[in-house]
Amino acid sequence: MPLQLLILLVLAVAAIIFSVLTAIAVVAMKTIDISRIRTRERLYRIYSSKCSELLLGDLPPLAPGSKPSEAFALYESLIEPVKTSFATMSVTRRNAHRKALRHVLVDFAQDITGDSSDRLVYFFYSFGFVEEEIRLIRSRHWWVRAHAARSMGLLGAKKAIAALTAALEDSHRDVRTQAMHSLVKLVGPEALKTILRLSTKLSRWDEIELSVIIAGYKNDAVPHLVEALRHSDQSVVLFATEMLGDIGFVDAVDPLMKLAHTTKDMNVRAAALHALGRLGDERAGGLVAEFLKSKIPSVRLSALEALGRIAGKASTDLLKPFMLGPVRDEKLAAARALAIVGKKGISLLQKEAGSRDALTSAIAAQVLEEHGLTSIEA
Repeated sequence: MPLQLLILLVLAVAAIIFSVLTAIAVVAMKTIDISRIRTRERLYRIYSSKCSELLLGDLPPLAPGSKPSEAFALYESLIEPVKTSFATMSVTRRNAHRKALRHVLVDFAQDITGDSSDRLVYFFYSFGFVEEEIRLIRSRHWWVRAHAARSMGLLGAKKAIAALTAALEDSHRDVRTQAMHSLVKLVGPEALKTILRLSTKLSRWDEIELSVIIAGYKNDAVPHLVEALRHSDQSVVLFATEMLGDIGFVDAVDPLMKLAHTTKDMNVRAAALHALGRLGDERAGGLVAEFLKSKIPSVRLSALEALGRIAGKASTDLLKPFMLGPVRDEKLAAARALAIVGKKGISLLQKEAGSRDALTSAIAAQVLEEHGLTSIEA
């Protein structure tokens, strides 16, 4: 047999052996994974049943005026058998059981209230799970950090406030989001001060998440949003400005006027004028009218949009030149402002609907139609 053929035969046999061993290894790994999954599921069921008993079972009544430590002693007596059982296990087995118990408690935290919730929080602390979650929030895997941040909020782990505050500056958006929600659960609206202070370069997703939180507090969130108007990051200032306009709290008028007057950022100035228009407070009328003279198109446009809501019929003469002017966006903004200032503004629109200028006529007719009004003067 030639040497080359022998070498090829040996290589072929080696390849077959390698393929067989690889297949055996894959099957073995799958078998191990299936076994681990079944073990986790079995342990989860066991501790789900056990925790239901521990959290919902009756306890001896405490005397009126009892100290919290007396309730904690009762809670500890409930879980002592579980701790004793853990102490008899090997390290590997104990870790598996503790992990299953921790997952069960986190899942239960979403639905448990009242005395049962107090027990659950105590259990989480007593088993050392709070410290474990604080360690996990420093994991190099973002999904582990995000899950830990969420768990600490669900479980009312106030010991984790410092770790959650640090997580507000995490590199991953999901971790920051979970930390925000958990801090608000633990601290209340006061957490917004820290959240806004540490926020930078807000994405649209960040803004949506923050707006959901703020919607739950509204007026209580206003002081923190007003403070955020002084933030060095433009995205935070723009977000706070928009939210103050949405909430509609009159205490925001003066800070927004100051912002519009003093800022050197024209995007922020335009946003502040827009928010003032949504608030519709007459105190801002003079300031808004002054910015009709701005050389910045976005600022003039925001002032036009705001003026009709703030100054009412008195703004008709200020709006008319823009309605008849050459800039399409300003013509449309002025026309829409005129439509809400009263009879004088509507009469002007009805008159201009018959204008020889095609663009002016079309815009006037469009705005009248938007408000369900006729193009014929009354």
